[in-house]
Amino acid sequence: MLRLPGLNSALRRARHSRGAGALLCLLGLLVGCQSLAAPAATPTPAAPVAAAAPAPPPPPSPPPYVEPPRPGPEHWVLPEIGVSQPYFPLLPGDDTQASRSIGDVVNGHLYNAQALPLPHPHMAILEVQRTRGLLYTSEPMVALIEDAAAHLADRHPGSVVYLGNFGRKGGGDIPYSVSHNNGRDADLAIFMLDPQGQPVVAHDLLPLDEQGTFTGEPGSEFEGLEVRFDPTRNWTLVEGLLQSNAAELQYIFISNPLRQMLLAEGRRQGASAATLQRAATLLVQPGGALPHNDHFHLRIHCAPEDLASGCQERGRRGPGFRPDLRARREAIARANTYLNDATPALRARAIERLALLRVSTASAAVIERLSDPSPRVRAAAARALPELGRHSRALSARLEHETHPRVVAELIHALSQVPGDDALHALTSALTRTRTVDLGPSGQLPLSALAAEALARRDDPRPVPFLIEALDQADPLTRRQIAHALRILTNHDLGAVAHALDTRPDADSPAALWRAWYQEHQNLDRDQWLARGFQLAGFPVEELSLSHVWDLCQAVAEAPHISYNAQRTLMRLSGNEPASLSWPRHDANFYWRRWFERRWQRMGLPPMPPELTTLGPNNPYAASDDND
Repeated sequence: MLRLPGLNSALRRARHSRGAGALLCLLGLLVGCQSLAAPAATPTPAAPVAAAAPAPPPPPSPPPYVEPPRPGPEHWVLPEIGVSQPYFPLLPGDDTQASRSIGDVVNGHLYNAQALPLPHPHMAILEVQRTRGLLYTSEPMVALIEDAAAHLADRHPGSVVYLGNFGRKGGGDIPYSVSHNNGRDADLAIFMLDPQGQPVVAHDLLPLDEQGTFTGEPGSEFEGLEVRFDPTRNWTLVEGLLQSNAAELQYIFISNPLRQMLLAEGRRQGASAATLQRAATLLVQPGGALPHNDHFHLRIHCAPEDLASGCQERGRRGPGFRPDLRARREAIARANTYLNDATPALRARAIERLALLRVSTASAAVIERLSDPSPRVRAAAARALPELGRHSRALSARLEHETHPRVVAELIHALSQVPGDDALHALTSALTRTRTVDLGPSGQLPLSALAAEALARRDDPRPVPFLIEALDQADPLTRRQIAHALRILTNHDLGAVAHALDTRPDADSPAALWRAWYQEHQNLDRDQWLARGFQLAGFPVEELSLSHVWDLCQAVAEAPHISYNAQRTLMRLSGNEPASLSWPRHDANFYWRRWFERRWQRMGLPPMPPELTTLGPNNPYAASDDND
């Protein structure tokens, strides 16, 4: 087995050299493999007359545990975002230990995540991926890969399946892939051979060309390395995945040339027509990502327990798959029953579960709970209604009468999420209220400040004149929040407003400046406001289109309102909505540059300016395993 130790140390040195500020490190149970067990030797027959049966080879021993390398002080690592164990509204009768995939593979999360069972006799993790700590997934995924790895080891003793990215302990976004959010995605390394036909394990994923080969370029860290696709072991791995009943496969993403090699090997080995047909359907080169020429990307369907927890499917169904909805229907029935339970906590969890399951038929019952005696239940109802449809009228009506501060805050937040004039009217009316909301440890906040913050999140320009008129009479805290909302909605700050005016008002008060600005710009749409704001910040964005994608990417690192609007624009143009608004701006800037750099040719974008590249030896993300 060829190990390439020099390459491993070279990559570590390169990846520790970036000068960006260190961020919190997300490291879970990190394990790896130093070497693979050699195949057991076949015993020599005893005597030609009464030859004894060959002894079976001993089972492979687990690979030795290897401590993961510690990131250097300047090594960029995954930001800690969200929580490691997100909240889930369990109901009586639920399995409290089961893993639960919630939401979809792009926007979901994972409850009761299962750590990869490492050390393991048939599995290990690649050296580069080991540093990322993305070693958590769902129970069905673990069982599926264990089945396939055992099948491979049975056919090819000593073989170990090398693992790439899985997910964070609580699920959610990772910067290496668009998916991998809720425990239904996993990356497996491709088996490779050297020119002498011996197995090779590299420290990272290597992209193979259309002939299934990789040759290191002169002067690169891979100089002198030559490897090729191993059709025998790779087909055996796929065969093991197909034979497992632990999970329902939806896709096995792989590039088209490698797909053809796999199917040819299956035919050579005499696979059945049914197996070949199923493999041909599941093996897919993804259309909206890189071709996956360096790893297998598995995606499984929502398991019955997941469907009862709010798991959502994306894409076509795998061959023969029919979702088992019995657990989901039973969970809905229990939730509807507990809506009327005597215990407020159970009523609240029932509402939260119906919202996760998006049971729109429960809307009327949830609206009734806006008047529940328990503030916890009323807060849960307010939080749930945006998931169950457009209910701005019911939310607005409740805001008029609600007295509990937590419920008021939830109502304001809900109104920021639902469209409609009722929500807009309720929030703009709240701008002039003098009431204070006690948020406990967060302190007391004016209702008007909460309303201004909610209006900023709606990305709707219509409240701008109302915000301007509320400036003069607002308390200092609300005034700051209104100014923030105006910057977000218009993409201008006060200095830019004064600069943009043809005629400066006599009074230099914030309200006077904003009134004058709005008078000159009210006939423009919001996209034009945003474009002019980017221009004043030094970015020649004439229109919000992909032709200006690199300027928008650079703008992500700028002032908060410029960064927010650049990211929201990039989300709209790309259809990709990561949690980057919650990241430090320089990390979000890096993420978006990298995301578009990986796709610019396929999307027909202008070439990326060389100074913006995220690729190269000093880039901690410089692995080709993203865009899943």
